[in-house]
Amino acid sequence: DNVNATIDRLRSFQRSTGDFAYWPGQNYVNEWGTNYAGHFLLEAQKLGYDVSSTILDRWIKAQHKLSREWQMRSSRYDQVTQAYRLYTLALANEPSLGAMNRLREAQQLNDQAAWRLAAAYAVAGKSDVAKEMILKLSTDVEDYTELSGSYGSALRDNAMMLETLTHMGERQKGGALVQVLSNQLSRRRWYGTHTTSYCLLAIGKFVGNQDRSENFTFTY
Repeated sequence: DNVNATIDRLRSFQRSTGDFAYWPGQNYVNEWGTNYAGHFLLEAQKLGYDVSSTILDRWIKAQHKLSREWQMRSSRYDQVTQAYRLYTLALANEPSLGAMNRLREAQQLNDQAAWRLAAAYAVAGKSDVAKEMILKLSTDVEDYTELSGSYGSALRDNAMMLETLTHMGERQKGGALVQVLSNQLSRRRWYGTHTTSYCLLAIGKFVGNQDRSENFTFTY
């Protein structure tokens, strides 16, 4: 019921141009929100929920337009916003390889964006490029919290890295990040809904439908 209500609710956030605003009826695009809302709709559709093709088609068209028009700006989250946009297009089976290559060749591409872009390449079937991109990247992220922009945090970034590694089949590296996320989520501290949901999404994708033993051991 909650998922269906959210799918229906997002209609009031979508602008006539296909992208999404931060508030219902607002006439100003929120680029990160457009990525995030579209990502949710794709994940919901994949799980069998009824998502209007009209909403998705308009969103895909908007994402292509935004990806083509993207220009490097000075904000720290600008590159990762474009990388996330390209990742969602790849998830929608509409990869924008030209825009992906352009971002990949950008000067001073930050690690956050590189991890997200590598996921786009992996989903688009370019696993060799994805592996090359993350070969020398670290999973260590300096602690930070954004209350706007990409609404990011160090833990959210780790979750995105885990998602990338899962797409690439890097189970050993991914398992280490699952442990990091699990330990952090178990602590008594506040996390934004964006961080929490991304951690759960990434862990869920990593666990997937793999066969697991019904027996397990633990210490208490």
